[in-house]
Amino acid sequence: MSRQMLKPQYLQDGDGRVETGFSRSVLETLRHAYRPFWGKMVLIFLAGFCGRIILLANANVIGVWVDTFCDPKATLHCRPIPNFFLNFTATEFLQLLSGMVLFGFILTVFFRVVFSRMSALAISQLYDEVTYRTSRFPMSFFDKTPAGRIITRFASDYGNVFRLFGGPLAEFVSIIFDLLVMTLLITVASPYYLIFVGIIALLNYLVYRLNRKSLRAARRDLSASRSPSIAHFAETTQGASTIRSFLRQDSFISRFQRLDSYFLNQKLKTTGRLVSFSFQMGSLSALLLLLMGASSLYLVQAGKVSVGSIGVAFTFIALSGNTIQMFFEWLTQLEEAMIGVERLDQYLRKDLEPGNLLPVTAQFDTGHPRYDKSYEENLASPRLSANKNASVQVDGVWFKYRDDLPWVLKNIQFEVRAGERLGIVGRTGSGKSSLIQALFYLYPLHSGKISIDRQSPKIQPGSEGIDLNIYRRSMAFISQDPVLFQGTLKYNLDINGNKSDNELLAVLDQVGLREWVLQQPAKLDMKIEERGKNLSLGERQLLCMARCLLQEAPIIIMDEATSSVDPQSEEILVRATEEFFASRTQIIIAHRLSTLEKCDRILWLHNGQIRSLGPTKEILPQFKATNLSPN
Repeated sequence: MSRQMLKPQYLQDGDGRVETGFSRSVLETLRHAYRPFWGKMVLIFLAGFCGRIILLANANVIGVWVDTFCDPKATLHCRPIPNFFLNFTATEFLQLLSGMVLFGFILTVFFRVVFSRMSALAISQLYDEVTYRTSRFPMSFFDKTPAGRIITRFASDYGNVFRLFGGPLAEFVSIIFDLLVMTLLITVASPYYLIFVGIIALLNYLVYRLNRKSLRAARRDLSASRSPSIAHFAETTQGASTIRSFLRQDSFISRFQRLDSYFLNQKLKTTGRLVSFSFQMGSLSALLLLLMGASSLYLVQAGKVSVGSIGVAFTFIALSGNTIQMFFEWLTQLEEAMIGVERLDQYLRKDLEPGNLLPVTAQFDTGHPRYDKSYEENLASPRLSANKNASVQVDGVWFKYRDDLPWVLKNIQFEVRAGERLGIVGRTGSGKSSLIQALFYLYPLHSGKISIDRQSPKIQPGSEGIDLNIYRRSMAFISQDPVLFQGTLKYNLDINGNKSDNELLAVLDQVGLREWVLQQPAKLDMKIEERGKNLSLGERQLLCMARCLLQEAPIIIMDEATSSVDPQSEEILVRATEEFFASRTQIIIAHRLSTLEKCDRILWLHNGQIRSLGPTKEILPQFKATNLSPN
């Protein structure tokens, strides 16, 4: 398969191609990032500008010094010496030049250090704001977007932004200062040379305009070409054991090489365009410097300029030509960083999950709903119900994961009474796990509603209901694949951070892990690796059970919690449903039907619909008989 054939597939990574300039929202995002520093930046810019004036004015002082040696009787044109310098000795000139260098250097370093620090803080704030919003995206976004693509935004794209804005941006601003100062100082030396500065600037700008579209397109292609190889690599590492078991290494390596080859090819293409652009600008500067030298000879012979002013002007013309070239080269690098900002801005402005709000600490005004400060401060404490259990109402729910997919739940309607233990059965694909997703409102319901104690979450702004997070906090969940997070054991158990060590140990004792934890060198501070990889499946599941106990939620939901654990762990989990959660409302999905025998009722799902709902003694035998039938 050729690269040309592969290219459209690589760029269809959800990032898109933009052929035009940067949108207003990108500039608005940068304005938000730098907004806390506007007042300080005025002073910092003033210090940096003064520093460049003092440093570059050395050439003018040297020019005056040279003119003090001019012999009026000679044929060369002599410029009058300013009154301030009339009685200056060589020592005083050297002292003045040394002082200017020192003071200018101090101001320049001060500007670069402080401005770089402010830029780093501003871009870090942008990173935080994008993280706020990404953590609140709808589940459908994560279903459709490979993890590697998301990682690219937070690694490569953010790295490109931080690499320029975190430090080199100060260099770019210094170049702008230099151009302004050199224009001013060249005017002081001799206005004739402004013509050359104007010609250099105009021609370099034309070269920049000639190359800008192709450079911008190449960089956007390069940014888009990163994520497919990273996404494939992430997929490979996550499924490494399966790939090895089925001896599929060669096909994965081959695909990665094709993806990586396309990325490297795009990188070489981008580098080639940059080299060509730099060569064009360098050639212009050399040609114009030659023309300026010839013109200077004519001007001095015509008595239009002095020898000292020629030296000053020649220095600044040569420097300004190089500086203008650097300016446009840096401008192209700034565009690369702006592409990174553009890609982060896409995440910054995506729609959030309905019912989820930004924290009050969010600084960027992107039109997303956010919490009121006084409400958010109390968000961790309120509970939907003060009771140990709660009822659940499912009223006419129709649900599918995407508009182009079939219905997975069709007009589901039932109620779980407070304190009841409801078992859910059904063949694979009947909608059991989808019902759990709907209970948590992880996906929007197409119609109908689900309530806890007759209270539904507030999904749309202006609608009635309780906060979505308070609603979800009323349910504790134990899944088939227990999820633990990188951090300490205590961090994984105590979600709100308000439990004592004794409380944690007491709950660990209930699930049979107290002695095991106390045998660990760090005890409750033992390190849990990513996804709990340093623990067995049974240990992870029991820790998730302990976490549910500590949540004290009125509703417990178990989705195939005993399907992959050893008999001893299964016994503890089953006992939990009978003892530890005896006073709670329980909704249990289990493939081992013996686990459901002590449930109060059974809900039988078939093809997304309720086939039967009734006492366990009636429904479970019917399901067993049907399940054994070939039909």
